[in-house]
Amino acid sequence: MEKHLLGDLLENYCWNDDLMNISRLLFSIQILLTYPIECFVTREVIENSLLRREPNVPISEKVHYLLTLGIIFTTYIISITTPCLGVVLELNGVLAAVPLAYVLPAVCYLQLEEGLIFCRRKLPALGLAIFGLAVAILGVIFLFIDIDKVNTCSKGVEMDYCKNVTIAN
Repeated sequence: MEKHLLGDLLENYCWNDDLMNISRLLFSIQILLTYPIECFVTREVIENSLLRREPNVPISEKVHYLLTLGIIFTTYIISITTPCLGVVLELNGVLAAVPLAYVLPAVCYLQLEEGLIFCRRKLPALGLAIFGLAVAILGVIFLFIDIDKVNTCSKGVEMDYCKNVTIAN
């Protein structure tokens, strides 16, 4: 068993494995086709929440193009400065999955249910929201404390089991 597995699952396979090379190609095509959709969603959220524009008033083309270029530039910088997916996936889990699973449902319940926030019926939801926030904050703190241990990927290095490929009769 290999001691060091890479955070990117597709990096754990040999470079001369045809099936994995096809998988890498298909994954790349999928990313190329879904990236514009993600940029569109991000731009719409920024326009509606941060720029606080009126729903029926279109945004100027200049702001539209600058915002789109800013999103593309930001994602490009993040992608070229992050060689390992392990850090990205851990940060994504802490900042996206935990709030989505714990904080958002609890806050929605607190907002929709009648009564004060500290009433007896809402205390479990309040506790869940506080727990989710604590997990997210502690996750980010622990990620940055252990950043030297997390960011130990060997991008492009061939695994030991790929070097000794021999066929014995």
